[in-house]
Amino acid sequence: MTAPDDLVFHMHRVQAAERDLHDLGMLWQMIESSASISCPNDVGAILPTLVRTRERFNDLQQRLIEQMVTEQRASLGEDLSATAQCAVDTLVRNLYERTADVGFLATDDVVRQFCHGTAEAQQADRASMVQRLREYQSKYTVYDDVILLSPAGAVLARLDEHSSLEISTDPLVKDALAASTYVERFGPSDLGRNDASALLYAHRINSPDGRSAGVLVLRFRFEDEMRRIFNGDDGLVPQEIALVLLDKAGRVIATSDQGHIPNDVVLPPIASEQVSRTYFAGREYLAVNCASHGYQGYSGPAWRAQAMVSLLTAFRTRDDGAPPADNIPLDSPELIAIDAEAQAINRELRQAVWNGRLMTSTQNGDQARLKAVLTQVNTAGTRTRSRVETAIKDLYSTAISRMRIQAGQLARLATDLMDRNLYERANDCRWWALSPALQRMLATPDDPATTPALNGLLDQVNDLYTVYSRLIAFDMQGIVRGVSRAEGSADLVGSTVDGRWLGSVRALRGSQNYAVSPFEATSAHEHGPTYVFLSIVKDGSDNNRPLGGLAIVFHAAREFRTMLNDILGERAGFAAFFDTSGTVLAATGDAAIESAAVDPKAGIAVLEHAGAHYACARVRAGGYREFKKGDGYDNGVHAVVALRLGSNERRQTALSDKQIISGPLRDRAQALEAAVFQVGSMRCALPVSALMEAISQKGLVRTPNADGVTLGLLEAKSAQGPQLVRVMCARRLFNIPYPARSTDGIVLILRSPNRPGMPALGLRVDDVLAVVEFDRDDLQETPLGLKSFAPWVAGMLRREMSTAEGNEPVLVQWLDVDWFTSQGPTDTTEARTLDKPLLLAEVQEARAAPVTQLQ
Repeated sequence: MTAPDDLVFHMHRVQAAERDLHDLGMLWQMIESSASISCPNDVGAILPTLVRTRERFNDLQQRLIEQMVTEQRASLGEDLSATAQCAVDTLVRNLYERTADVGFLATDDVVRQFCHGTAEAQQADRASMVQRLREYQSKYTVYDDVILLSPAGAVLARLDEHSSLEISTDPLVKDALAASTYVERFGPSDLGRNDASALLYAHRINSPDGRSAGVLVLRFRFEDEMRRIFNGDDGLVPQEIALVLLDKAGRVIATSDQGHIPNDVVLPPIASEQVSRTYFAGREYLAVNCASHGYQGYSGPAWRAQAMVSLLTAFRTRDDGAPPADNIPLDSPELIAIDAEAQAINRELRQAVWNGRLMTSTQNGDQARLKAVLTQVNTAGTRTRSRVETAIKDLYSTAISRMRIQAGQLARLATDLMDRNLYERANDCRWWALSPALQRMLATPDDPATTPALNGLLDQVNDLYTVYSRLIAFDMQGIVRGVSRAEGSADLVGSTVDGRWLGSVRALRGSQNYAVSPFEATSAHEHGPTYVFLSIVKDGSDNNRPLGGLAIVFHAAREFRTMLNDILGERAGFAAFFDTSGTVLAATGDAAIESAAVDPKAGIAVLEHAGAHYACARVRAGGYREFKKGDGYDNGVHAVVALRLGSNERRQTALSDKQIISGPLRDRAQALEAAVFQVGSMRCALPVSALMEAISQKGLVRTPNADGVTLGLLEAKSAQGPQLVRVMCARRLFNIPYPARSTDGIVLILRSPNRPGMPALGLRVDDVLAVVEFDRDDLQETPLGLKSFAPWVAGMLRREMSTAEGNEPVLVQWLDVDWFTSQGPTDTTEARTLDKPLLLAEVQEARAAPVTQLQ
C-alpha cells in the first residue's frame, strides 16, 4: 500500500489539520519561552506542565495525523472491497443456480425422449420441443438461448432463431459427453451470438438405457447480468469507481464503464484483497482485487472483481462528505486511546492553570505577569482543545460514515440475495408444474396405489433442491395426492390444503402465473413461518383443463438466516428481514434486537439500542428481473443491517467544554474569586482563599475506619512538609446516583481556618473548571428548601457560560467553606507530618488494606 506520507497530499482535510496542529505546536513553544523570560520564578510551578503539554501535544499531533490517514485509507479500502466483493459474490451465487438448472433440465423426460428419438421423430417434434424450451426460458429469463445438440454436435433444437449454425465444433460438446456433471465454459464459441464470447453451461443427456443421446447447452445472459450487477436499481458502483471483472489472465471480460476501462484490455496484477497502487493508460489508481468466497462449495469460474479509483479523486468525496460525529463513541482502541490522551492533556493543563490562579490570588506581590502567562496558557489551551476535538471528530466522522456506508451496502446486498433466491423459487414452481409425469398422475382418479409413485417423483426433485422442506401435489378439490419427504407426515396425503392455497391456484390462468402464500406457519412445514410458492398444473394435451396445483414449501428459517449470517460475517451487529406489517422473517439477533430492527425510519441512520449505538441501514427489496417488478407480486420485505459503533456514554458533553465567563466587575474592591469545579452534572464553587491546590487522587488509600462520605487518606503539601489529610467524596455527600466516568476524580485541598499553611481536608470532585471573579451582588441566598437537606450550600452564583450556540446562563452552587473545614481535624495533634512513627504505622496499615472502587 502507498505510504501514509504519500497519501496525505491527496487528503485535503488531513493537510488542513496537519497545518493547524503544527501552528499550535509553535504557539506552545512561544508561550513556554516567553514565560521563562518574563517571570521565571513565578512560572516555575507550572513550567514543567507547559513542557509536558508541548511534548505530549507533539506526540498526539503525530498520532492524530497518522490515524486520520489510516481512517481515510480504510474508508476507501472498504468502499472498494465492498464494491468488488459484492459484485463477484452476487455473480457466483447466480451461477451456482445455473449449475443446478442445466443438470435438472438434462433429465427432463421430454428432452431425453426427443434427443433419443429418430431423425424423423425429431423433425416432427422439433416445433413442440422448441415451444417447451421457450416455456423454460420464459421462466428462467437469465438465459437467452437453450440448445439441444446431438453427440456429434448437430443442432437438434434451439431458441435463437437468427442462428444458422447446423453443427457445433465447440470442444464443449465433447467435454460434456465425457463428464458426469455439468461443464462451465466462457469464451468465443460458435454457440455464442455471432460467434462472440459466451458463458455456457452444458450437460450430457442420457437415453433411457443410459447411453449418450445428446448435449444440453444453456447460454447465460452474461452481459445483461453484469449490467444489472454494475448498475442495479440502487447503483452498486459509485460514479467515481470503475468496476471490472477479470479472467485468470487479468483480461477485462466485463466493465462498468467501457469508455474508462474497456473490455479485452489486460490489467497489471495486484495483491488480493488489499488496497494497492496500479496504473492504466497513464493514470495512477488505487484498487482492490477480490475473488469470490464461493457458495455451497461452488467457487465459480476463476474470475476476480477489481474496483479502481483514480488517485486524483480517491479522497475527494471523503474530504467533503463526512457528517458531524455527534459525540458517538466507537469500539476502536486507537480512537479511544487518542481521545483519552487528548482529555488527559486537557485535564492536566486545566489543573495547572487552576492551581496557578489559586497561587496568584493567595500570594503577596505583583502577580500580573503570571496572570498574563496563565491567560495565554488558558487561551492556547482552549484553541488547542478545540482544534484537537475537531480533528478527533473528523476521525470519528470518517469512521462512522464508513460504517454507515458499509451498512447500506450490506443491506442492499441482503435484499438482492433474497430477491434473486425467491426469483428462482417462482421459476421452479412454474416449471415443475409442466412435468408430464406430474400431469399424468394428477389426471388419473385419486387412487392410493398411485401415491408412492407421485411421492417418489416429488422426492426426486426435492433431493436435488434442498432449499425446500416439502413439495405437495393436490387436485382441484384441494385433496393432497402426493408429498415429498412423506416419512413422519403420512397424514398429509389425503388431507385438504389451505383453502387460500386452493383459491390462489384456481385463480391462476397460465403457466407464467404463480402465487405465494403470506409469510406464516403451516402444518406442512415444521420450521416456523415461511412462504409457499404455488402453480397450477394443467393437462398436457388440453391446456384449458386444470388438474390441480403444486405447492413448494420454502425453508425460510434456514435459508434466510444463512443469507443474513453470510452478510454479517464476523462483524458486530445484527441483520434482519421484515415486512411492511412489522413481521420479522429472520434475524441474527435475539427478540429484543428483532424488535429494534423494525424501526419505522427508512434509509441509513444511527440507531441507539440496548446501551449501544449502531450504524443502521434499512433497504426495501425491489425485485430481480421480472420478479416483483412486472409479475404483480410484492412481499414488501425490507432488510436491516445494523453494525455496532460503540457503547452509549451517559454524559455526552463535558462541563469543561463550556467555559464560565468572568464578565466585567462593577466594584473590583468588593469582588470575590471563586474556584469552580464539577460534581456530577453540577457546577460548584469555593472561595479561592479557602483552597490550597488541586492534586491527583493517585495515592489515595482507604483506611480501616473509612465509611460513608469518607474515602481515606491522601498525602498533601503543607508548611511543615508532606501530611496526610482525610478525603471526603463530594459525589457521595451530594448523593449523585450514577457512577463517575473512569477519567473523573481530582482532590481539592482545603486550608485550615486557624492555620492557613496547613491542610484541613481533601474533597474529591470530578474535575476543576475555572477560577472566576464576580461581584458580591451576584451571590444569592440559598433557597430554604435546599438549605434544609444540603447544609453545605451557602448560596447560588449566577454566571454565563460560552457554548457553540452562544452564551447561556448557568447556576453555580456556592459551598459553605466553614461547614467543610469543620469536618476536618479540630485538634492540632491530628495534623501529623509523615516523619512521626505513629502516622507511618497508620499509613502502612492503610496501604495494606484493599483499595475499593471509588464512586
